[in-house]
Amino acid sequence: MDSQINLALLGSGYWGSKLAGEYLHLQEHIKNFNFFGIVDPDKSRLEDIQKKLNLSSSMLSDNVEECLYNHNINAIHVAVPNEKHFSIAYEGLCQHKHVLLEKPMAMNSRDAFKLARVAEKNGKILLVGHIFRFNSALSRAKEILENGGIGKINYLQLSWVDQLNPLPNRDIIFDLLPHPVDIINFLTDEWPSSIYVHSKSYKRPTEREKEDIAFIIVEMPDGKSAQITLSWIQPGIKQRLVTITGSESTMVIDTIPQDIFICNSTGKKNVTVAKNNTINSMITHFVNCILGKENPNNSSLVGAMTVGILSSARRSLSETRVVRILE
Repeated sequence: MDSQINLALLGSGYWGSKLAGEYLHLQEHIKNFNFFGIVDPDKSRLEDIQKKLNLSSSMLSDNVEECLYNHNINAIHVAVPNEKHFSIAYEGLCQHKHVLLEKPMAMNSRDAFKLARVAEKNGKILLVGHIFRFNSALSRAKEILENGGIGKINYLQLSWVDQLNPLPNRDIIFDLLPHPVDIINFLTDEWPSSIYVHSKSYKRPTEREKEDIAFIIVEMPDGKSAQITLSWIQPGIKQRLVTITGSESTMVIDTIPQDIFICNSTGKKNVTVAKNNTINSMITHFVNCILGKENPNNSSLVGAMTVGILSSARRSLSETRVVRILE
């Protein structure tokens, strides 16, 4: 348990700039939290975020190593490209810093579990940026499910589609699938027992592991099924939609506006949701975990298990077959 938190944010891209704004706001409301600054090797990005957020030069650095070895910094939020997650988080943990690591935790499950073990060994908080665990609509949906509000769950459908220009080395499985997989676990308290993936590339058909769409079927150990659709080439529609079909009703959760409605033979009913700022909720939770005020909701175990599912998904693609999880 730490009494004072000095946090640095690594990464100032699209997501990093959102996080920085929230951290600036957070330090105004938590007296023993200090937003130390932003680190990014890309000086042009630092200049952009400095202008956008009106930051002093003292809060900006292009030296990642200097940040990781700075003993005045005891917490870091890692929001760099996926392939750099493991190396930076590992060094941060080895330097006895608490870490909030964006998803995916690593590019393979071995590295993911290694991070979890180092955090445990050094007595540090390691949380993973599964931000939908802090979405009020999904939290309300979980309460409804636990109270039997739609009967027994039969199957789930999740649609994660958008029109995006992914980074050259970005993989749709490791980039988009973490959230649906984590949401299934969050809502059902179960991990998939098997997975099958079909995918296709329209924009980069000659490049390996550069799929634009993917259709995923997962089976759960208790008999439930889930179907997940991923797309980077959906013109005009951004969807983060979860549909849960139960024995008595169907529940639809639109996670972007945080809306829920339930349908059955008697009609459609809107569910009241106290909507929230999910970024603020996640980073506040991280700070409170370091301060010993809360227990982790988005733990390293959740992150590592999710990476294991992603690895099984890639194996299903490469071998064109259903893959048993932990096979």
